[in-house]
Amino acid sequence: MGMFTTLVGSRLPPKYQRFFKLPERVASWKAAGTRSSALGRAASSWLRRESATAGVYRLDSGYDALGARIGLIDVAEKTIDIQSYLIKDDVSGNLIALHLAGAANRGVRVRLLMDDALTDEVDSGLLSLDEHENIEVRVFNPFPRRRSRFISLLANFNILNRRMHNKSFTVDNQVTIVGGRNLADEYYQTGGETEFIDEDLLAIGAPVDEVSDGFDEFWNSPEAIPMEAFDSLVAHSAVNLSLHEARKLIADHRDSLFLQNVHGELVDRLLGGTLELVNAAVEVVQDRPDKVRNLVRRRPSVTSEYLQRMVSSATQELIIISPYFVPQKQGVEFFSALAKTGVRVIIISNSLASTNHASVHAVYARYRKPLLERGIELYELRPRLETMPTDSKLTLHSKVATVDRKRLFVGSFNLDPRSLYINTEMGMAVDSDELAGNMAASILESLPDTAYKLELSPKGKLQWLLRTAGIEEVITTEPQSGLWRRFRTKLMSLLPIEEQM
Repeated sequence: MGMFTTLVGSRLPPKYQRFFKLPERVASWKAAGTRSSALGRAASSWLRRESATAGVYRLDSGYDALGARIGLIDVAEKTIDIQSYLIKDDVSGNLIALHLAGAANRGVRVRLLMDDALTDEVDSGLLSLDEHENIEVRVFNPFPRRRSRFISLLANFNILNRRMHNKSFTVDNQVTIVGGRNLADEYYQTGGETEFIDEDLLAIGAPVDEVSDGFDEFWNSPEAIPMEAFDSLVAHSAVNLSLHEARKLIADHRDSLFLQNVHGELVDRLLGGTLELVNAAVEVVQDRPDKVRNLVRRRPSVTSEYLQRMVSSATQELIIISPYFVPQKQGVEFFSALAKTGVRVIIISNSLASTNHASVHAVYARYRKPLLERGIELYELRPRLETMPTDSKLTLHSKVATVDRKRLFVGSFNLDPRSLYINTEMGMAVDSDELAGNMAASILESLPDTAYKLELSPKGKLQWLLRTAGIEEVITTEPQSGLWRRFRTKLMSLLPIEEQM
């Protein structure tokens, strides 16, 4: 037992006992007394100087988002708590793993909590990390490993269909990062085949404790199963051999533009007191893990109820960015009612060409005409930009809302039935004219260069407006998408899949 654990043990819940065999789990909790750490001293100094309860910094650059994570790991003194939907065996995933192992070698306790939707793809690497005495990996609501995941999903659909979509990254219980990014190359501007446009917020002060409390509740919940449960089911290397392979992978990419741009400079500025944090009131909004146990359909959650109240308060302007946007009939009515009061409602989502889930687009497409007819402005991301230095396809992944340029929300929540009723979600709501105003202005300023504007023709047909170099082009079919992709998407739109999107 260490300084962060309790003597409370809990056995596996009955629904998992037939799939896994493992000793009692040990509950553990956030670190106390970390204000004397380097991050604690820096945070306390800034908060005193600004007479603030919280400081917030926008991480809209993928380079900065990964650099901040790596930099925070490298200055950690007590604890690192990471909650994520997925991690990949790629450059970013291995870079994070190497730095986590380095922190653990210094005596830092690392807790890594992963959802299990895609974890089987990296089981061996996570088991290797879990061997380190200062690293513990748990998977949330796991699938059995003895049979097909598809068969397991069919047999246990009500349980396994519900996933933990939360993302948080907290170090020494003094600094946290909350937003939409997972731990994989596409989220950090690696120049690969696909690049996700995403948003995170870095925060110090009161929000950090709230994020840590939420992490602890998930970590100690019955659904969080130690990786050790899979030890006899999955072949894996010893931790030292696994880390050696990770170092080789990073060395192979050491000259890449991506790795040259990922560094801890942002954290250095935080420690030096020169990071341009914004003094703001912040609320952490997070679902509880029991959302995956509640099998009542269409029951609102903490995040969905909060966001409905926040968005309803708009009196002038509402901007919503949701990569997977499925408003359903009640959503169309909701936004229509806002527009009727004079609120400018702007919704930004993926185009068919940019989306990584054509099935979601198939359902979203049903609602474009009704929304446009009611005065809502719709924009769809272009998959490639003239200013991009690579041939990467852009995909929108940000989950953002700004209200009247005074309040904003950044998190994991998509405006679709899955986020509303099925998955657990989280985010941070910030009251700040400066941050919300700057974010809204930058979003609107970039739209002509990054997105198609949707309109209805005089005959009521959908059309996409593309403005480039002062020239406006009107497109009458889903832009930059081939005939086969359009055909398959049309077929999917006929399926009864809306409740799962």
